[in-house]
Amino acid sequence: MSITFTDLFCGAGGSSTGLVEAGFELVLAINHWRTALETHAANHRLADHLLADISNFDMRRLPRTKVLWASPICTEISPAGGRRRIPHGQLSLLEDGPVSPEAFVRTRVTATDVIRAVEVHRYDAVVVENVTEFVTDWELFEWWLSGMTLLGYNHQIISASSAHLSGPGNPAAPQWRDRIYVVFTRKGIPLPDLRITPRAHCFDCGVDVDAVQSWRNGRTVGKYKAQYDYRCPHTACRHAIVEPYVRPAADIIDWSNLGTRIGERDRPLADKTMERIRRGLELFPVDPAVLTLNHGGHDGRAFAAGAVPMPVRCAKQGEGLLVPVGGTWADTAATTADPMRTRMTRETEALVAPPFVVDMRRNGTARSLDEPLTTVATARHHGLTVPGLARRIKGGEPRHTLVIPYRRAAVTTAERPFHTLSTKDSAALVAAAPAVEDCYFRMLQPHEQAAAQRFPHEYIVKGTKGERTKQAGNAVSVNAASFIGGRLSKVLS
Repeated sequence: MSITFTDLFCGAGGSSTGLVEAGFELVLAINHWRTALETHAANHRLADHLLADISNFDMRRLPRTKVLWASPICTEISPAGGRRRIPHGQLSLLEDGPVSPEAFVRTRVTATDVIRAVEVHRYDAVVVENVTEFVTDWELFEWWLSGMTLLGYNHQIISASSAHLSGPGNPAAPQWRDRIYVVFTRKGIPLPDLRITPRAHCFDCGVDVDAVQSWRNGRTVGKYKAQYDYRCPHTACRHAIVEPYVRPAADIIDWSNLGTRIGERDRPLADKTMERIRRGLELFPVDPAVLTLNHGGHDGRAFAAGAVPMPVRCAKQGEGLLVPVGGTWADTAATTADPMRTRMTRETEALVAPPFVVDMRRNGTARSLDEPLTTVATARHHGLTVPGLARRIKGGEPRHTLVIPYRRAAVTTAERPFHTLSTKDSAALVAAAPAVEDCYFRMLQPHEQAAAQRFPHEYIVKGTKGERTKQAGNAVSVNAASFIGGRLSKVLS
């Protein structure tokens, strides 16, 4: 017998898609925004869909299902979208298209609506997804929790980043997205195992381990690296802090579209954006690193070129910066070797790519903008090796990698042989970031925003560019719902 579920505030369908992946059967999806509901219906064609103001809805009209998933309104307490801000500066350059007023109205499902639905239908399990502030800052949270206890439910609260939730057939989202999931099960049903144990490498033990959450200062709810860390389960290393494997942002970026060279833009970038790019290039000077971009058979981390053998790779180029624009709550650049920051409901991030273009077509060639790169090696049509930073520019020497002698030899580049080396240190390496004007810039596109939430590549998203971005920002990460659904199914089947 299948495990049926109802999805309150289904949005674009992240929660529904994840639960369906885990083997659940969607019966009804409800949302207040027509465009989001059209997106959901285009991808979940066998389910019923209801456009409704949940706060005034008679819960007796809901179908009887085993599970209820609800994502209550959270923007009042969310640091990413809670306080109204007036767009200015760089955001004025964005041409997203209109966003329907329906997307902003306060008719979404609330936490008290969850209690109303549960009182009528007594689901076997209820999952409530929200920001961590839903637990830590909402004054009525304990009151709300006691209401569910009175209705006959046990509960577990898990805190996790979408970057750390994965499993067989369920790759992680390449996004840092801290959320809490309150999982209720009716008394008498075994508690599901909801421990978060991402794979990580313990350098002290020298092996990969299933890391365990370690809370700081007695906390039990919070955000990664702020309230908790991950540690090795072994005692030999004294439970050393470890860093779980994550999926890089580069994995879902469309590298065939690098945007426009900054020095050739018709409309200059805002001063703040240019400064953020400069700071980002100083922090991440496009080191000659290798990013593993295929979806399986690897740990998802970047590593220095030449440090270890290359795994099988997809034909994608994977170096760049993600730079916030528009004076938003985040103001530092990040490398595409790491997951993206939390997706918001509007465009706030741009891709800055180093000054070269690679042709990824089969039998194609890799070329810089100025002249051919050195030989590109391929294997089985799946691998691509891109040379390091030593590259010529028009009429000049290679600009990024210099070998600086400590003695009398002349400064040279890494393309040329060393001077005669003695028994003492006699040369140094300087890797300079490319000039901002030579880099390429574009905003992240809606399909990349959706991919950062781990939506399938073929997922259909309706609406204008602005509406598609908003749907992605509001969505539940697919892998998170799939992870929880997989654990729940073991006690509900």
